[in-house]
Amino acid sequence: NCGLLTKARLKLAEFKVEEATAEYISYCRHRQQRANFCNLPGIASCSPVQRVRQVPSGLTQPCTLVPKRGQEPVWRHWNISFWKEACGLEYCNCRSRWPAFEQDSGFDALCIEAGLVEYLDYMLVVELQDSACMEDQALAFPRLQVGDFCPFISSCSRFFKDHWRSWTPPGVEDLTLRWCEIYGSIFEQDPVHQLAQFYRLHFGVIGSVSRLHRSNHQAHEWLLQMEGQRMVFLFPPEETENIYELMGGYDEARSDGSFGYATHISEVNVFFPSQKRHPLFAKCQAFVSLLGEGKSLVIPSGWWWTAISTQPSVTLHHSYWSFENRSGFVDALWAPFESQQTSVDARNVMRPAFAELRESILQDDGQRELDDYVVVEGGR
Repeated sequence: NCGLLTKARLKLAEFKVEEATAEYISYCRHRQQRANFCNLPGIASCSPVQRVRQVPSGLTQPCTLVPKRGQEPVWRHWNISFWKEACGLEYCNCRSRWPAFEQDSGFDALCIEAGLVEYLDYMLVVELQDSACMEDQALAFPRLQVGDFCPFISSCSRFFKDHWRSWTPPGVEDLTLRWCEIYGSIFEQDPVHQLAQFYRLHFGVIGSVSRLHRSNHQAHEWLLQMEGQRMVFLFPPEETENIYELMGGYDEARSDGSFGYATHISEVNVFFPSQKRHPLFAKCQAFVSLLGEGKSLVIPSGWWWTAISTQPSVTLHHSYWSFENRSGFVDALWAPFESQQTSVDARNVMRPAFAELRESILQDDGQRELDDYVVVEGGR
């Protein structure tokens, strides 16, 4: 018996759903029909993401970081069992589609609140009974994923303070803590607590597919694979026209503060694109990274990506900002104030403080020595 699976099946019946999400059905067919499932035959090219030991300066393309042999990072054993024990009693949002989008409705908007331990048990059941991701089993074993789980501001806050610096991929220059300290000085809040909100765990049952999207608020992003494997397809910003971008706003119904939703998505079926609906997609040049345990993927601002959990997966996500995209940090913190639940008066009260925050960050032009700033340098 699996409580979450039962809840999901009841929701399918309630919504009168007759077919799983198009993303998942397409992946099932892709997996069954194609020998090389790391390729996308319907586009101009699909090349491997460059593999490096350290992120190059002036990052403009994604890169996969492969750890040196013999290294045993502190997080190496933070697998499903670890998180189940550390924060299994916390509640999480299990979604049919992730990240959420403002215009989602019906089954696309399905979100079931459950304890993390329930979701992890569901991952095990699906792996045992439908590891081959068979299309005819798609409704019997609906795929849900947990995309924005953050125990680092609650049960794992001490754990975060002790270890967060060690998670950063070598070579990444991350000024997010610096901006959080400026924010904390203006709003009288703990900067480390604010920083922790930009670290999120993704738990993916085998076969779960994230929608094609790009990060909100100009953020760079890195993914650290803690267990299992994810296959990530990426598209550069210049392919935006060919990807048929859809734009949405702050999703107050499905967001968690500044997280849990996307403002830029695409409904293109990357595995079997429609020549009628999306003919320009055939011109795209894509990149692919097979992200195994211990590897990291760094995604520059503006890049589109979608990820498939080819094994039961635990991934640590971090959105971050540096000098070139720092204005997006302020936008990320302001986003919840655009909610319709926030009154005009309350919004106007906050505007002067946010104007001060934006001005302070933009004036911090980096002319001083780098040591004068609080910079997270990966690998230290």
